[in-house]
Amino acid sequence: MPYSYNMSEQILGLTCISEELKEKNKVKYSFRTMTRKRFNDLCNSEGRDEAINQLSERILHNVIVTQYIVNHCHASNIRHYRLSSALFPLLTDQTLEISMAELPHKSRIEKGLEFVGLIAKRFNISIGSHPDQFNVLASPDRDKVSRTINELNFQASVLDMVGLPQDHTAPMNIHINYSPKADETLEVVATRFFRNLSMCDRGVYNRITIENEDKGFFNVDNCIKFSEYLFGTFGANIPVCYDNLHDFCNPSEDHNIAFQAERCAYTWINQGSGDNNFLAPVFHWSEGKPEKPRSHADHFALGNFPPHIAIEPDQPAKWECEVKLKDQAIKVLRNNLFN
Repeated sequence: MPYSYNMSEQILGLTCISEELKEKNKVKYSFRTMTRKRFNDLCNSEGRDEAINQLSERILHNVIVTQYIVNHCHASNIRHYRLSSALFPLLTDQTLEISMAELPHKSRIEKGLEFVGLIAKRFNISIGSHPDQFNVLASPDRDKVSRTINELNFQASVLDMVGLPQDHTAPMNIHINYSPKADETLEVVATRFFRNLSMCDRGVYNRITIENEDKGFFNVDNCIKFSEYLFGTFGANIPVCYDNLHDFCNPSEDHNIAFQAERCAYTWINQGSGDNNFLAPVFHWSEGKPEKPRSHADHFALGNFPPHIAIEPDQPAKWECEVKLKDQAIKVLRNNLFN
């Protein structure tokens, strides 16, 4: 497959927040959180109802910020957005036993998420998610797996509320985050991963993807072997999300970005009823700091833009840009190319 590095062909994605909007008004366009300590302090001082009310207000604010961000993506010609996993602080903390049904702003939150989906659909902006790294479906620890299933089910329910399909066009990307022990093989770990994934809701099962990691066992080679084993043994379609920085830090035998990205793209099999055999993969494009390569840099270096990867001509890869300055960095990258 010929490779093109023409940025005009690239689909670049924003991850979670907009630094450009925050520069205009940090209070208005920043997500709000609430710590477990703050929630418990409010419960003790003002009562649980008031604590939940304040949490609900913050969640509603986060949903409204997301609406602004998706609109901003359209205005900035950013055609993919990674939904923040921090929209709903504390709701998956099982020790606090907070449910969506308790939130006073539940109806407005749900309608707000639905509106996010309508904006994205109108402007042809795809949406995915990336639950936090503590999610470990391959772990033998039942408590960890239970927490992971709870978290992933909730994150999938958020995608459902946005109105996104339960397939890999709205991917939920996770790290395997587990290296086989001395007495374990890749097949043992993959089988345990599949069994635990099978206990998740269908919205998780049908959306989940895995990412090559910056250290440990699961470089690109082993992620692809993992994906192929799951597909060949269980019929489970688990695509691989290629991360160029992780590939740099934890390379496979053939360390060629375009080649490894293409290999990962072939795992994005279209199991729907469409004409294409493969879906547009969602990948990560980043750059590390010279002194600390595993840490994301603020900007991309001049000319550091991703290859054009498209197994199907009309399904080019979408590259979520993982540098600290987010959309500001995307703008600089484009300006450097075209000026």
